[in-house]
Formats: sequence, C-alpha cells, structure tokens
Amino acid sequence: MITRLQSSPLPPAKRLEYPQAGIPEARHERPVVIVHGTLVDKQSIEAYRDYAIQKGHPVDWQNYQGITDGALLQESARQVSQNINQARQELARTHLAELQGADSEQLAKFFHTDDSLRGRKVKENLEWFVKRAASEVTAPNLDTLSSRLKKLEGQLEKRLGGEEWTARAAAHVVDCLAPKATVVGHSAGGYIAYALALNPEDGQKSKFPKYDGGLGIGEVVVLSSPIGKGMNFPAPPGLAELPYYQMVEKPILQPLEASPLMKLAELNPFFKMGYALSKTATKTAWAMATQMNTGLMSPVIFAQKPGYEQVTGFSSFFKECLQDKTVPEGVTVVAVTSKDDRMALPSHSRLEAARPNAHNFEVDQQISQAELERERPTWGHVQMSMKPELFEQQFEQSLLDHPAEAIRFLDPSNDDGARYDVLQTLQNQGPEWLAGQPDLKQAVARVAAENQPFRDSPSALAQLLLRP
Repeated sequence: MITRLQSSPLPPAKRLEYPQAGIPEARHERPVVIVHGTLVDKQSIEAYRDYAIQKGHPVDWQNYQGITDGALLQESARQVSQNINQARQELARTHLAELQGADSEQLAKFFHTDDSLRGRKVKENLEWFVKRAASEVTAPNLDTLSSRLKKLEGQLEKRLGGEEWTARAAAHVVDCLAPKATVVGHSAGGYIAYALALNPEDGQKSKFPKYDGGLGIGEVVVLSSPIGKGMNFPAPPGLAELPYYQMVEKPILQPLEASPLMKLAELNPFFKMGYALSKTATKTAWAMATQMNTGLMSPVIFAQKPGYEQVTGFSSFFKECLQDKTVPEGVTVVAVTSKDDRMALPSHSRLEAARPNAHNFEVDQQISQAELERERPTWGHVQMSMKPELFEQQFEQSLLDHPAEAIRFLDPSNDDGARYDVLQTLQNQGPEWLAGQPDLKQAVARVAAENQPFRDSPSALAQLLLRP
C-alpha cells in the first residue's frame, strides 16, 4: 500500500486551465504551454488555448512581457522552463492524490500496464516508483524538477533490467504521472520554445543557460518562427512595408481608392495602370528607406531591446543555442510555415530535416489575395496564431497524402505522444487504406514490434492497426 505523505507541503494554487467535465481526457493529460511572440499577446493566441482544452489538455498560457518588450530571450526562456516544471508538478500532485492508498492492481490500471511478462515486471516496480516520485514532486526546489524526474526515470530503467525495451517503458511511466509538456510557440515564442528543446539541462557549463524545463518537453510546435536561419536583417518584408501602410496606405490611399471620383477615374485603363505603377514604386521606395533606417538605427534598437537582436541569424544566441544543433532523442519538433507570412519567411523558418524527429509543415491559411492587399503587411504573420483547427486538419491530411512523412513521425527518435497521435490518424483510415501503403505498413509493424507493456503505448496501437 502507498502511505500518505503527511509532511508534504500543500499543493500550489492551480495555474493550469483544465477541460470541462465531459471532455475526453487527452492521453496522459499532457499539458500545453503556450508562448506568444512580439506582435501578439496572450489574447491573440487564445484560439490555441481553446483548441487544446477542447482536445482534453490542461493549458498554461500567460503574457510574457519580456518577449513583447524585447528583453533577453534567455530570461523569457527561464520563465517558460519554470512554467513547464510547475505544470508537471501540478498534474503529478493531482495524480498522487488519486493514488493514495492504491493497491498494485489500481496502480497497474492507472499506468495502463498489460498482462505480459514485461507488464508484470513494470507492475512490480510501480509502488516503489510512486513513492520516489512523490518525494520528488513535493520537494521545494521546483527549478530542478524535470532533471530529478529524468534521474528517477533512469533508476526505474535499471530496476526493470536495463534491456532494450526498458528505457522507453520507464519514460512512459514517468510521463503518465508527471506528463511532459507540448510547447506551442508563435514567432519569438517559437524561437524560445525551440531553444528550450535544444538546450536541456545537462550539467555542463555554457555561455548561455541550459534549461531544466527542456527535459520536460515532449513536443514543440513552432508557428512562424525564423528558427532555421534567423530573422531577416535589417527587417523582414512585412516589417519594412509597415510604415508605408500606417502612414500612406491606410490613412490616405485606402479612403482615396474607395471614393466615387477614384472609381470613375479607374475606368480609364491608362490612369489605372499609371496609378498602380506609381503606387508600387512609392511602396518600394518606402520599404528601401525603412530598411536603410532600420540598419542605421539597429545598434540603438538592439541596445534597448536585445531580444530583437537575438532572433537574427548573426546573434550569438542563435549561433550558440540553435545553429547546427539537433533535436534530442525523444522530442518531436514541428516547424509550421506559411507562404503568406511576410515576417517569418518560410525560407528562414524551416528545420534541417536530416533527423526524423525534426519536421516541416507548410499550411494554407486560406487567405485571399484581396485580403492580403487590404490588411497590414504583418497580418499573415499574426493570423498564424489563430487557426489551430484548420492547421491540424491540413496536417492530418498531409500525413495521408505523403506517407513518407508519416513514416518519419513513427521513427523511435520521436516523442511517443506524437507517434501515438499519428497512429490514431492512420487508424481512422481503416485497415484497407493501410494495406495499400506497403512502406507505411512496414513502419507500423516496426512500432508494433517494440512490444511496450502498456495498453495505450504506440506499439499497442500499432498492433491493433495490423490485426485483420
């Protein structure tokens, strides 16, 4: 039996927003931590909060004033790291309260262990694990929670025998009790989320800090962030065109073009062509002037807002924390880009996809050309924070249209939560569809062969997919 921890401190006040009763629980109740960018605030990325809750995930979302103000990125990253640990602690404490006094059968049900020989081996160690985990999640030092849980994961792996299957099994058990986070970051927020994943705490000294919360990340979804090459310097096209829009286009030209006299004048094709050419030349001249002025003023701007410099490709932060680094084993990163985004250009925002746990996905925001011309030049960038349901629908369809990408997601270097979600997408197509994809079916068979001893593991779902 599990004894109550009479000396445990009281749980912290809840910071997560939880799904309402009746909404199905997401697998392992993985928390979603949302990090906004410089051009949007907490409210502007609210659609991702609502969609995550609708899917059954608890959510941490808040204003990161340092990002908006251009503070050093490592300061905001440290705050996000703490929020990841706090979310994991809150969920773990909730689970521990449910498990007080649980017997071995109840523990096996909570951790979804099956009746195989491996499952019985895991079951034998669950009471020991829960007692040790209770000690860690009630300890006062929250800043090192993920590294302590990682150490406990290694200890559990050894108790299970240190065989080929035990590392993933130990990670599964920890993820059930203290679920790893899915971090959704937009623009500079995506830059920070990616840096956290690439620089987890490893005990080594570095010019830039390592982040304990990085060990508590399962998946990172990066929305329109220049994590591949850094932000264009001195300014991306959308930002370079913004002064023209604010000072000429919106206050002067848009009212003029809507006037009856202008409509009448445009009936003359020569006038219409001349006006369009003149407008294009003026817009180009303003953009060039803005680029020059920004370049000349950049030392002053970067001195006041150093975080803005850190998102450029020549910054020491980019070179030390992002450039030429690979996504760690067990973490999945998805870089989402759009051709309509004139701030974080797709060419600067794609990942080097050499490793199968680094993925690129270009979305269709379904924005018409008329909308793009009517709205401010940064509008396509801001819209990337507002359409989670549309993007997920396109993502799932893309996996079906491009089975090779689904195969990459099923590689064992990916996070098991991401692999499970992809298998669910395949399951929805039925066995006949999978039978027509021989390479993908082989990939599913490789997942099934992992034989993880849990009923909600990717291998269990893969085995279900392969049954006649």
